[in-house]
Order: sequence, then C-alpha cells, then structure tokens
Amino acid sequence: MKKNLKTLFIIIGGIIILCFIFFMADYSRVKQNKKPIFCILKGELNDGGTKIYLGLGYKVIDFNTVSGFNEMKIGTWFMEYNDFDTEIDSMKETVKLVVVKVNSNNLLAIEADNTNNLYSIGLRNAENIEFKKDQEILVYYDGMILTTYPSSFANIGKIEIIKEKSDIEIPENILKYCYSSKENVKVTLNELTKNSIAITIVDTNETPYNYSNDYTIYKKVKNENYTGEGEKIGKDTENSTAGFTRNWK
Repeated sequence: MKKNLKTLFIIIGGIIILCFIFFMADYSRVKQNKKPIFCILKGELNDGGTKIYLGLGYKVIDFNTVSGFNEMKIGTWFMEYNDFDTEIDSMKETVKLVVVKVNSNNLLAIEADNTNNLYSIGLRNAENIEFKKDQEILVYYDGMILTTYPSSFANIGKIEIIKEKSDIEIPENILKYCYSSKENVKVTLNELTKNSIAITIVDTNETPYNYSNDYTIYKKVKNENYTGEGEKIGKDTENSTAGFTRNWK
C-alpha cells in the first residue's frame, strides 16, 4: 500500500513539474507574441480570427479582432474572452498612413491627410517583412499619440495594409530625414598647405546629405601701431600683438 502511494505521489509530482515546465515555456513565447507550442487549438472565433489554445492547466487566447485588438493572453482554464472587453473596445481609433521607410525593428510613415506628420511604429517579431515603401496602411490604436518626433502611438492594436502603392507623394523634407544621415558621409583630408586645402567627400546616403556652416579663417598679425620699443599699448590677443610707444624720460 505504501509503495503504491509513493508511486502515485511520484507520478503526480512529475505531472506537476511537467505542467510547470510547459507553462513557463509557453508563457515566455506568449510574452514575445509567439504561438504556444505545448497547447492544442481549441477553436477559432468569428471576430476577425481570434484563436483559443488549451495547455496542461492553462489557456492562451490569441486575439485578432476586427476592431484591431491584436494581443496574446495567457492564464488559467477559467480565463474568458470577455475578461478583456475593455482592452478590445479601446482599439477603435484608426489613422491612415503611408510607409516611408522600413527598418529592422520599426517603420516610418506619414499621415495621409497631413504629409508633414511623421510617425515611428515599432514592429514585433518579423512584421516588417510584409511592409514596403509607399504602401498605405491603417493603424488601429487606443487614441493616444505620444508627442515625440517622429510621433508614436501609446498602444497599437494591429496594422492593416489597405493599398500596395499609394498615390500620395512623400515630401522631400521627410525623405531627407528618413534616408539622409551624417553617419553615411565620409570626409577625407587630402592636402593642407598655407594657401589651400583639398578634401574628398563620399556620401552613401540614398538622399544626398545637406550640411552647411560658416567658417572664419584668422591670420595672426602684429598690431599696426607696433614700434618694437617702449611700452605696450593695449594687450596681446589670440590674433594680434599689442602696439608699443616710446617712453621718454
């Protein structure tokens, strides 16, 4: 009898440990917005494509609603779809943008109705693979826009591609901001003499980098009142020597 109880406890303990390992593995994946691997698909809802997964003692809901709520939640088997009604309803604001540049972890886009408004949108996982320059996209968000430059959204539900090639022209100043950087300009000093300077500038930007500044060249000379003897008139400066006057006694 004791032997059987011991075996039973070992089996139960093993199951608990296994459940914990499975849960932690899927918990980590859900936090990275990745599909769970130790769950089975229970079903798909007709709300835009939300999927519900069941694991050993836990549940994963992969939201993909028409309203734009696009997150993954993990909890116990008692977690319900309606527990997140507030979050689902919050993603009702939309804005139409035109993609200007796609980077590895974000994309830059202008507002279709005001092309001088530039936005930076963070991308999760490999979402940037489907985005391309000049696409028109619809962003679902909670109504809050952060006052940075470029502007950014506090919380994004989902991003929908609505047109592969927009008719909206991207302003030149926006293109320069997105595709022109000082880091891509290399300046090499070739020759420096008393009378001239020769340099080479290599600009590898897609849009030429524009930079200008005013410079003044000073030549160190002696004060025109300098006599070479007597007492100083004034003071020496960085660029000149004070004059002298003869001191008769």
